Amino acid sequence: MRALTLLLCLAGLPAAAQVRLVEAGVVCPGERDGVPTAAPGTEAGFITSIEEGIAFDLPDRVVPVMEKLSFGIRVGLKDGAPLLPIRVVTTHPPMGPRGVTRQTYESDLAPGAASLRIYTFDHGYEMVEGRWTFAIEALSGDVLLEVPFDVVGRFGNARVDAVCLGNLSS
Repeated sequence: MRALTLLLCLAGLPAAAQVRLVEAGVVCPGERDGVPTAAPGTEAGFITSIEEGIAFDLPDRVVPVMEKLSFGIRVGLKDGAPLLPIRVVTTHPPMGPRGVTRQTYESDLAPGAASLRIYTFDHGYEMVEGRWTFAIEALSGDVLLEVPFDVVGRFGNARVDAVCLGNLSS
């Protein structure tokens, strides 16, 4: 009965109270296998769904422009929360030929599992300096969680160079 009461209480919580940031950071450059998935709200028109188990190499929010460098967030739902349909929103300075500043796609957050949401600099036009944010929104548009990053010039974060270039030489 106690578990049922907890579940009913969590189900009544606003979605923002159910979503939590697990971690945020940088993933050093590398090839990642993935499956292209249609995402018409993005500059490329698709996202690459990759394995959830990728670890952040550095818990940093200052990100240098570096080919194949990834950065982002891992989010989860509080225990007992129901499956939550979401919109993942990445905002950034203008990029690409259309000057896109907001990219979105829809997904779900499942209870009991952390979900990785990263952006990888795959193309030169993506490497724009300035404030980037990753947000998780309810499908209604309510912001449930937002995490800022500062994208800086190639040599703007010595910690990333030390960790990532050290990884490349090992």
